[in-house]
Amino acid sequence: MTPVLKLFFIIFIEGYVVLSTELLAIRLLIPFTGSGTDTISIIVAAVLMPLAFGYYAGGQFKTRHHGRHRSTIRKKLIRNLLISSVILSAGLSYLFLVWLIDTFLHFSSFRDRFSLTFIYAVLFLVYPVFLLGQTVPLVSNYFPKDRLPVMAGRILFVSTLGSFMGAVFCTLALMAWIGVHYTAVVTIGCMTVLVMLLSKKIISREVLAAVGCFIFALVLNSGFLMKSRDIVADNKYHTIAIKDFGQTRTMMINHNMSSAIHKETGGSTFNYIQYIERTFIDPLLWRPGLPHDILVVGAGGFTVGITDKKNNYIYIDIDKDMQKIAETYFLEQKLTPNKSFVPVPARAYLHDLEKKFDLIILDAFRGPSKTPEHLVTLEFFEQIKKALKPDGVMVANYVVSASFSDDFSINLDNTIRFVFKNINRMPLGNYDGWDRRGDWGNILYVYTHHVDAPENIYTDDKNKSLFDKPVHY
Repeated sequence: MTPVLKLFFIIFIEGYVVLSTELLAIRLLIPFTGSGTDTISIIVAAVLMPLAFGYYAGGQFKTRHHGRHRSTIRKKLIRNLLISSVILSAGLSYLFLVWLIDTFLHFSSFRDRFSLTFIYAVLFLVYPVFLLGQTVPLVSNYFPKDRLPVMAGRILFVSTLGSFMGAVFCTLALMAWIGVHYTAVVTIGCMTVLVMLLSKKIISREVLAAVGCFIFALVLNSGFLMKSRDIVADNKYHTIAIKDFGQTRTMMINHNMSSAIHKETGGSTFNYIQYIERTFIDPLLWRPGLPHDILVVGAGGFTVGITDKKNNYIYIDIDKDMQKIAETYFLEQKLTPNKSFVPVPARAYLHDLEKKFDLIILDAFRGPSKTPEHLVTLEFFEQIKKALKPDGVMVANYVVSASFSDDFSINLDNTIRFVFKNINRMPLGNYDGWDRRGDWGNILYVYTHHVDAPENIYTDDKNKSLFDKPVHY
């Protein structure tokens, strides 16, 4: 490799590492802070601003003498890469992140997703990105000064090309083929390669330190350690663990308990799933006529209607690997022929959908910080309402406050009732009507789609309630 190509390769890899680091940080934080644009914006800001300051600081660097030691551009680049490797080896490792956040939540009073995202960004993103941002201006010192405009254009082109590959190849290829955790190892490995290229000796303290960081990252993200935490899959959407607790097998999706089944009966052990089946699915089994059409938004472990072999089910989830993972590790059996899985985003599936359903179950929510923002909007609920048959039923499960003790619970209720008139709201489990802080739990919204439902109100002036009362009462 010629010296010029080596310089451009360093710039290319730097661009790749910065973008892949940003995407990995966003993906790794999803289990703890959700995927909302608010927390993502913090990560993006924690990359762009230090990157800008890094460009500036790199351009100000000058060779200095400290006694017998001489601070050169080569040494500065290697030092920056080593420090970044050490910090990112920890910050991009899922198991280390789980331990750190669990420890932080145990000893700290800060529990909101903004605080967690901000602290993570400060600890693991700001400084390494600042150091990596110095790479381009430092490397540019080795290019001919008389061709500065031409070389500047090529440098920016190669750096942006590396960023493009970090954005595309990292997510569409690596996360899909080798998983999120090994994608993080590849990122650390890229910096290790750069240290080797910059080092004058094949074996030196710097190279050994870089290789040590790579091995550290490899161990933290190894399949052995993942298996020790019962993790069976990790891709660009989910980190999934299957855990056994006596007679119960659970599926943990992104560090949250998503589904649970009884090993002997094969039915769900979640109270709200049992209620939905007992109240809305079981009665359909005894009704005469054709099988009913049921849509489940949020496949999870496919436990909704798991024992129903009569009615037709369509489960939708964004992760195309969800069915294979659930059948292999969680259900330990294939879905019955009356059930099908469509791996697409919910909004995309419902867009211009002509098919109508007798029952739609919304179960893609794990709490306010984990609730997808695009699945709580008026437009989404209108799509759901449009997909219901006349007299069809929608059942939606949320984890919110039973007493409306926060803005999210209030505004979500406002949005749902704006679309679905005469909807029922039912807190499940033990509910203390006077508890305003600890009343979070499963809340079911139930709506029956009466096409020609009246919208009259009773007043002292015009009160026709006498005529509206059912005659059989």
